[in-house]
Amino acid sequence: MKRFDWSELAAAERKGALARPAQRRSPDLVAFVQRLFDEVAAEGEPALRRWAVQLDKREPAVLDLDAVCIDRARAQLARQDLEAIEFAIDQVRYYHEATKPAPRLIETMTGVRIEQTWRPIESCGLYVPSGSAPLISTLIMLAEPARVAGVRGRVVVTPPSGDGPPPAMIAAAAACGVERIWLIGGAQAIAAMALGVFTPKAQKIFGPGNAYVAEAKRCAASLPNGPAIDLPAGPSELMVIADRGADAAYVAADLLSQAEHDADAQVVLVSTSQELIADVEAEVAKQLANLPREAIARQSLDQARAIFVRALDEAVEVANDYAPEHLSLQVREPGALAERINSAGAIFVGPFSAETLGDYVAGPSHVLPTDAAAKAFGGVSVASFMKSLTLQTVDADGARVLGPRAARLARLEGLEAHARAADIRVTNSDAMSARIVRRRRGAIERNTKETAIIATVDLDAAAPVTLATGVGFFDHMLEQVAHHGGFSLKLTCTGDLHIDAHHTIEDCAIAFGQAISAALGARRGIARYGFVLPMDEAEARVSIDLGGRPYLVFEGAFSAPTLGEYPTEMTEHIFRSLAQSLGAAIHVEVAGENDHHKTEACFKALGRALRQAIRVEGSELPSTKGVI
Repeated sequence: MKRFDWSELAAAERKGALARPAQRRSPDLVAFVQRLFDEVAAEGEPALRRWAVQLDKREPAVLDLDAVCIDRARAQLARQDLEAIEFAIDQVRYYHEATKPAPRLIETMTGVRIEQTWRPIESCGLYVPSGSAPLISTLIMLAEPARVAGVRGRVVVTPPSGDGPPPAMIAAAAACGVERIWLIGGAQAIAAMALGVFTPKAQKIFGPGNAYVAEAKRCAASLPNGPAIDLPAGPSELMVIADRGADAAYVAADLLSQAEHDADAQVVLVSTSQELIADVEAEVAKQLANLPREAIARQSLDQARAIFVRALDEAVEVANDYAPEHLSLQVREPGALAERINSAGAIFVGPFSAETLGDYVAGPSHVLPTDAAAKAFGGVSVASFMKSLTLQTVDADGARVLGPRAARLARLEGLEAHARAADIRVTNSDAMSARIVRRRRGAIERNTKETAIIATVDLDAAAPVTLATGVGFFDHMLEQVAHHGGFSLKLTCTGDLHIDAHHTIEDCAIAFGQAISAALGARRGIARYGFVLPMDEAEARVSIDLGGRPYLVFEGAFSAPTLGEYPTEMTEHIFRSLAQSLGAAIHVEVAGENDHHKTEACFKALGRALRQAIRVEGSELPSTKGVI
């Protein structure tokens, strides 16, 4: 390994210390790939076959994964091999299902609703390297996230070898739901998928590969109407940051695990300890001696670096500058160090987080950006196989607010037609609002450790009224509110009545208020205010303001502790919960002799006050401030 002392290097020398192998993108390589693409684009399949025979030593072919093919492949594998494949697929599927982007509905202001939703791309090309090492894991790391995303067309290509793909490749592909594999390798495989020659055309091409594959992906992305690509994913690379306490055998094993990939792979050790660097070099030599891919690893180690830094601050600087595909942190406090890393494809935190585990079974895709592309790219994820789009819905109220601002900005840019397209909506918004009939309905589902409540209010319908809180007298009171309020109310609650009725009554009041608030929406056009109600010897006065400012004044007392299972002390508490959750100022004054009558008068008066306050009188906001 070439040794460097970071603090003694000039700027140009530091750049050289972190340089990737020059052969990764030489002018000859670029010209070679461009010529291949030009010929396939011009001649089609004959050119593709010619290149395949020249480079793969055989013509391209396609293998259908029918039942016979799959059974034959599985029969050649040990039970433990199949279990490992299925375990890896399950891990990858679970991770990507958990991280699959979900739709989001955002209301930026009243009358402006933006839905961000996601759709899978139609087709993807998945390149699976299979030269000296058939990367079964790469097939899983690409095909399974694509399946989770819902991509309908998955075009799997891999270089031909022997009598066909290894049995493990077939078994893994089948377990991922892949129906066929195209046998063609290298830059010519990328050209096939990019141009739709021999293979179906892919909208986006994924997968790592050697320098020729990486260059072919760049070439594909530059084609007119060409495919997108996942990220620059060329020969593998690993950086390890280690302090004196690191296990030299672990570090050496990790470095060799990447060095054996490809002669162009690069491994870098950054350490605060010269002693550790020496120990790692000794361990590398020891472990290299009996490595089956020793020759490849030795070629890769010609590009290896060992960089001595005075402190971990310098190590962070080196890592963020190099932006490695894989970064292993084998230091005393790896978690704290990880927080300071901004550029890396994947970070492996601590001595037991071997990069090999990420390669195969941890869950995230191991297809990661190389060649410092981690400064701008993340690794492949389920979102890589999807695209986001927005659904923008603006009603007349929203247009009144957005329109003037949009028009002014358009005129600042000198785009008068843009401005007029906004202006016309503002001009017509009042007339449009008058024609729109909105159903004022609110539904709330509220779950806590103590209660589970579903409440639905429809302010424009008088029925049905169905209540099941488990507290009979409270059901009766809510029925009075809905009946006298003139609206439909459905409310069910499963609560901890084995303790007492407090949680049930309180949470139902909150949910009831939230449902009314949801039904009122922007509260445009309502009367806003509302009532006095006598009942035999009792009289209740309830005044309400639906102006959005919660407040309660409650004057009255009850002598009976309960009415059935209903604690009378909860009456004031119910009104307080309603005021808070509904966003209303409520004043209650109740007097009389019979607590049943007094309580019922309160709820009936509340219903009558709501009937008056929720009445629609026009389209304006009932406020001189212009907002509620």
